[in-house]
Amino acid sequence: MNFYLYVITPLLSFIGGFFAYILTLKIVWEQSLSGGDMKAVLLWGGIAFFLLATPIYLGITYFIDKKCKKIKGLLYPAGCILVFFIPTLFVTLSFGSMNPFSPEAMLFHSFFLTSGLIFGLCSWGFKRIKATPVI
Repeated sequence: MNFYLYVITPLLSFIGGFFAYILTLKIVWEQSLSGGDMKAVLLWGGIAFFLLATPIYLGITYFIDKKCKKIKGLLYPAGCILVFFIPTLFVTLSFGSMNPFSPEAMLFHSFFLTSGLIFGLCSWGFKRIKATPVI
């Protein structure tokens, strides 16, 4: 079951966040990613996601497990969503900006808001499956 929590959950979250980034770019700015831009988003988004967001998400779910017994299905996603600004700040700083409302930051907000939601829901689902006795 740890494979699902530590490998599948982060991968699904990253993929979902990447698609949210692409969708936001298409809907809001009516643009698409080209080859070089896609590589940059995957690189910087991946670095921020796997080095910053994933450990934070795991810490949040651990904290919730230790402090709360009920409504984890709401608390996991909410907790993971609420830290979206930390990896976004890292990414925007790497581009030389501190503006959390810049167009680039908004794209990464959509990335990390979506990935946090998916991470929280997957963590809750996989832990719930693990807790269910097999007949």
